[in-house]
Amino acid sequence: MGSRMMHYCITSEINKHIYSSQESRIHLGGLAPDLTHPVHAPKSVTHFVRINSEGKKKTDYELFAQIYSGNFHDSFYVGYLSHLVADHIWYETMYLKLIKSLPEENRQAAIDKGYRDFRRLNKLLLRDYPLSPPTGIPVIDNVMIEGLYPEYLPVITQQLIKDFHIEEPYTPDDLEIYSFDAILEYIRLSIEETLKVLRTKVLIQR
Repeated sequence: MGSRMMHYCITSEINKHIYSSQESRIHLGGLAPDLTHPVHAPKSVTHFVRINSEGKKKTDYELFAQIYSGNFHDSFYVGYLSHLVADHIWYETMYLKLIKSLPEENRQAAIDKGYRDFRRLNKLLLRDYPLSPPTGIPVIDNVMIEGLYPEYLPVITQQLIKDFHIEEPYTPDDLEIYSFDAILEYIRLSIEETLKVLRTKVLIQR
């Protein structure tokens, strides 16, 4: 699914819309579903994956919003929701078209190219989203989400901070599988859908 930097871009924009950029917990929530090291929680659990009658997977972000509707006064849950929304959009617009559609013998090579693109995109995205690494990371000890071990959040936060240290002067032409314009559109759609869910399902009026 999307990279740490992409999720950080998404939560940073949502932070502007809802909290005037004054929240820090939202960013940790935006990273939390991918917290699989050192605790290997099943992604199907942390990402609220459901399989429909046709056998198709879906990250059920609306179910998350329903279950935790009373917790969205905490921006951590807003960030967590944004991650689930973004992963659903990534699966539909990127994975199914660029990876899943390939012959099975070619998929791993495409996945490897995608991970190389993630590293290049870390640098490229900072041109459109002039962000700084997170600082003043709060302790998250009052969140109860199935499969989540919040005490390990500093691990993935440090990984995000390292993502900022890319010195190579990459350009969009260096990307192997993803289009930079498509990535920007994916981020835009993820922000838009998250805000829509917050307004219609959770009733955050901002």
